[in-house]
Formats: sequence, structure tokens, C-alpha cells
Amino acid sequence: MSMSLIEKVISLDERDELHVIRILILLHTLIGKKQDKTTIELTRLAKLDFLLRYPSALEKALTILNKIKEVNITEAEKNNIETNMLAFRYSPWSGDFRRLLVVLSAKCLITWQRREKYLDICLTENGNELFLKLNIITEFSSMIKQSKALKTNIASLSTLKIDNLMSEVLTELTLS
Repeated sequence: MSMSLIEKVISLDERDELHVIRILILLHTLIGKKQDKTTIELTRLAKLDFLLRYPSALEKALTILNKIKEVNITEAEKNNIETNMLAFRYSPWSGDFRRLLVVLSAKCLITWQRREKYLDICLTENGNELFLKLNIITEFSSMIKQSKALKTNIASLSTLKIDNLMSEVLTELTLS
């Protein structure tokens, strides 16, 4: 019995590989070329990952910040079937995000250490090598550009500004 398209999409979303790759790309971008680690709050990292996972939310955030020219969001990304459900899926405190960090660590792609509400995260040699392989794969080029736009325009905002931005993004997506 063959799966329907919806069943295939759900099946792909339940697999860790794409999520691990997305978080690895985000972490590599946040760490940057000259640094050896990033220090970030877990909830801030989860919010940045949420915006990278859902390009329509990222587009709204960049539009609100008047930075939309920084990144190209494709029509397929804008009209993702999950866009209308984002307000219900948004939960940076879910165990799933933390579990993905554990998966990255278990695959020896990152190391991390918790300091109160912050994480010190380093990419391992394996993590950097995987990123270099992903960097030349065309299918990941937009995700890498979007990750850079996140770092440039959103990552350094205050916690209050990010919280307000996320609230506004979700409100706009829910109303549109």
C-alpha cells in the first residue's frame, strides 16, 4: 500500500535527519568562522531554530524588521502546508528541541556545556566537516542564507525584542 503525499510529508517531518542538519547549519552560522563556540540561551536558540524551520515565519520577522531584502523565501516555503498551523506548533520549550541537541551530541557533531540558562556550544571536527559537505549541496543553500539573515538581523536582539517579534509574527501568520 503506497503512502499519500500528506503521509510522506508527516513521515519526513518525524525523522530527525533534516532537523539535525537545520540545527547544525544554524549553529555553524552562529559560531562563525573565527570563533570556536557560541554561548546562547536555550530558548533563544529554539526561537531562532523555529524561524529557520518555518521560512514563512522568518519572512514575516524580517518584514517587520524591514530587512526582507536580506533573504529570498521561495513560494513553496511561503505556502508550506504547516504555515497555518504555526501558532499551534510554536513551542521553544518543547522537549523535542532539546532532544535534537542531544542527538547532535550523540552523533559527535557538537559538544555543549550548560551554564545556568546558557549553553556553550562547539561544533566538533565531524560537525564542521558535515557543514562543509552541506554547504556545497544546492538544496541547502537557501537554508544557509536564511541562517545568515537570522544571525545578522535577529540573533543579537534583546530577549524582550525577540519575544515581541515572535508574538507579532505568530499573530500575523494566524490572521493571514
